[in-house]
Amino acid sequence: MQTDYGMRQAICYPELTGYVHSGETVILNTTAVEMKLGTGGMDFIVHIEREPSYPEPPGHIFKLRYTPLQTPVLAVEAPESPWHKEIAAFSSLGGTPVVCAELHSQLAAIAFAIHHTARKPVRVVYIMTDGAALPLALSRMVSTMLEKNLIQATITCGQAFGGDLEAVNLYSALAAAKVAVKADIIIVCQGPGGVGTSTSLGFSGIEQGSALNAVSSLGGYPIAAVRLSGSDPRKRHRGISHHTLTVLQTVTLCSAHVALPEQKEKIEGDDLIDTKHEIHCLPADDALEALLNSGITVNTMGRTIMEDSGFFLAACAAGQLAASTVSPDSD
Repeated sequence: MQTDYGMRQAICYPELTGYVHSGETVILNTTAVEMKLGTGGMDFIVHIEREPSYPEPPGHIFKLRYTPLQTPVLAVEAPESPWHKEIAAFSSLGGTPVVCAELHSQLAAIAFAIHHTARKPVRVVYIMTDGAALPLALSRMVSTMLEKNLIQATITCGQAFGGDLEAVNLYSALAAAKVAVKADIIIVCQGPGGVGTSTSLGFSGIEQGSALNAVSSLGGYPIAAVRLSGSDPRKRHRGISHHTLTVLQTVTLCSAHVALPEQKEKIEGDDLIDTKHEIHCLPADDALEALLNSGITVNTMGRTIMEDSGFFLAACAAGQLAASTVSPDSD
């Protein structure tokens, strides 16, 4: 995009601004690029200097409510939704395994390990919360996973938008994953661009604990994906991250199933996990090796599998645990 300051890359979300065409004048939000923030690396189109054209509103529920960019969506729970009756009648997840993760960069390894380990074809549904990026379209990884058939459907909940289904909150999103998309396994995680502040409570991924509580209260099988690293330069994130410890010790009220990779050396911090949780140690090396050879590019904070294998190994372990709970004889 040509600007007074040279060529720039910008993202347009047609749901919010309408479609932009070549030669049109737009207004950009350049704040993130100017501050050199890592996620996205591009400007955002916030206004097109013409009368925008919008499609007929698909439903009466708004996302980004009471902001200049509020946009109507067809919420899966709404009376005008074809799934309204099913959501209204929902009572339980019926033991469906739900992997709750902290970082978006765990998502691909979890989903890959599920399909690598599962003893039958499974439907994996990703629920993106509104803890970080709100537009699902920002995630290049999600588009890759859909293309590779690693996830079969997406649901965006809260103020997040752009999924195959839109949900008002996480609880109704879980119900929709079960009754509308017929998920065998569900993954819940924020989108790209999580926030941290070097404090025990001030990070967006703390919602992982709330997700585990929601899964338990709805009769699901709550699985905690551990944030683990042997390479993070920050001591508070080496071994089991202090974020994971906060989630499991302070936020999570239910008894969750915590997946850890089986390894010879002790994992720093594993003795600090509250005894109310059940720890499962799984040999995830085979799944990680398969992911490494799959051609799917994954990284966390700029580190690849080779540079931080422990991070992706723990995510694979969570996926394996989820796959192990699905019977090969179940429908």
